[in-house]
Amino acid sequence: MKPGRKDAFYWRAFVTFYVILSFVVIAASGLVLFISPPGRVANWSQWTFGRLQKADWQAVHTVFTLLFLGAIALHIYFNWRVILNYLRRKAGEGLHRGKEMGLAAAVGATVLLLTIVGVPPFSTVMTQGERAKNSWSDPATEPPVPHAELWTVAKFAETNKLPVDRAMENLREAGMTAPGTDVTLQSLATTYKVTPRQVYLKALGQAKAASVPVAEGGGFGRKTVGQLCEEADVPVEAALARLRQAGFTGATAESNMRQLATENGKRPIEVAQIIQGLPPTGEEDRR
Repeated sequence: MKPGRKDAFYWRAFVTFYVILSFVVIAASGLVLFISPPGRVANWSQWTFGRLQKADWQAVHTVFTLLFLGAIALHIYFNWRVILNYLRRKAGEGLHRGKEMGLAAAVGATVLLLTIVGVPPFSTVMTQGERAKNSWSDPATEPPVPHAELWTVAKFAETNKLPVDRAMENLREAGMTAPGTDVTLQSLATTYKVTPRQVYLKALGQAKAASVPVAEGGGFGRKTVGQLCEEADVPVEAALARLRQAGFTGATAESNMRQLATENGKRPIEVAQIIQGLPPTGEEDRR
């Protein structure tokens, strides 16, 4: 007995349903990534949302976006005649709606231009996103340098001027025995189901963390002057005085580092160096 028509599998219906599902997942993951902390903070503290880490959300968003594009292509393939007829009909109607079509194009172009330039209220969306991301960050969750979780035990010991044997012993005493000095903090964190920050602190033991030079990729552009001062233990008044001396007029504790840098022809890292009273990158090597 042949199956009835109601039992047949309709690929066209499957693709339509999948497009809708993909759109929901892409929108949800996009919102999560919009408010998620910067990667350096997420990786260091093993940040999660809905039991998924940031890398998991990024993978979900990317994979579903690619599959969504593929599903759209199949949707067009299955419905190309209907879509073509629809476009022809609407194109004909559009010729009689020149004002509306022209206004729609003008509005779209204006929104695109103002978004690129960064004019409110369009720039406000990104500003709020930056605030949401930075709200996860504080001195306790910031790594000493971006991607410090990729440090080996040997690199950790060298950076903190700690004998590597002492670091290995500290880890053993904390119940996190390392198989060798070439293992990374991230690997140990995964093995013992803790965060890289916890591994870092256990390896440090009673020693004091050494100060690490300002590095590229430290996320300075996302911070305010006040936030950097708190993390670097620099008095805000001293930081503002250094900025004024360097020609940064109008800087306040609430000033965004990226905006200050852009307005004064600098990079965020250079603003961070000025605030901390450090020589510009490379200057020490020229001395």
